[in-house]
Amino acid sequence: MKIEIRLTGSLHREILRDLARRHPFAAERVGFVFGRMGSLAGEGRLILLTRYHSIPDDQYVDDPAVGARIGSDAITAAMQAIYYGRPAREGVFHIHVHPHRGETGMSGVDARETPKMMPGFQSVGREAAHGIIILSLDHGAGWVWLPGRKELVAAGSISVIGKPLGVFEKGARR
Repeated sequence: MKIEIRLTGSLHREILRDLARRHPFAAERVGFVFGRMGSLAGEGRLILLTRYHSIPDDQYVDDPAVGARIGSDAITAAMQAIYYGRPAREGVFHIHVHPHRGETGMSGVDARETPKMMPGFQSVGREAAHGIIILSLDHGAGWVWLPGRKELVAAGSISVIGKPLGVFEKGARR
C-alpha cells in the first residue's frame, strides 16, 4: 500500500527547532506530531500533519540506556489530545531526529520501544492512523499503523511543502 506523509515547511521548521534544544539529562528530544488521514489514488493513504506537541522537560524519564525516554504523563497527554482533540479522527506520530545526513531508519531501540505506544493510541483514536517519524538533518522516514491494523507500513515519502520544498523518498539518494 502506498502511503505519503506531508507537512508544511513552517511545521517542519518548528519541529526541527524544538527537537534541537538541549535537555537537562536526555541525549535527545522527542515529540508528537498530529495529523489526519486521507485517500490517494487506488488504495493509497495520505497523512497530512497539522500540529506539533513539544514534550515538557519534566515528562522525560532519566534513563541513560536510551537517548530519550518519556513517561506516562507524556503518553497520556498525547492520548487525551486524540480523544478530546479537534478535528476528530486525528492521529498521533512519535517524532525525533537522528542527527546525521541522508536516509535514516529506526534504531533497535526505536523498533523495540515505539510500537509499544501504538495500542494505546489506537484504542482512543480507532479511526485514525498513528505512527513514528524519524528525521535526519536532510531526510526523513515514517511508519504508519492504519486503523484496525496491527502491522506497520513504511511510508513511501515524506514531503515538506513550502520553501524550500523537500521530498524524502524511501530508497532515493539525495
